[in-house]
Amino acid sequence: MHGIQAEDFGAGVTVGMRGEFDAYSLPDLRETLDHVCAFGKAVVVDLSGVTFLDLQSTRELVVRSMIQGHQLAFENPSSSVLASFRALGVDGRPYIHAGQEDPPVLSEA
Repeated sequence: MHGIQAEDFGAGVTVGMRGEFDAYSLPDLRETLDHVCAFGKAVVVDLSGVTFLDLQSTRELVVRSMIQGHQLAFENPSSSVLASFRALGVDGRPYIHAGQEDPPVLSEA
C-alpha cells in the first residue's frame, strides 16, 4: 500500500510519499511527478514515510533528479530509500539531501 500527497505552497510544491513503492505504484508516482513538475515550480519530495522502494521506482527518482535537478529535490530519505539508492549504485551522489536548507548530498542524517 502506498500514498502520495502533493501540497502547493505558492512558490513551490511538497510531495509526501508514504508506504511501499513497487511496479504497481509506479504509474501513480510518475503521474504525480509529471503533474507537479509541469508548472515549473520548485518541487521537494519528502521520502521519510517510504517503507519500501523497489529499483524501478528508485530509478525513476534518480532519472528525474538528473533531468530536472534545477526544479526537483528529494529530502529526508528513510533507511529503506537509502538502501534502494545504494542497491542501484548511486550512493554518494547528490540526489537526496537531509533537508531543504542542507546541500544536496546523499546522507542518512
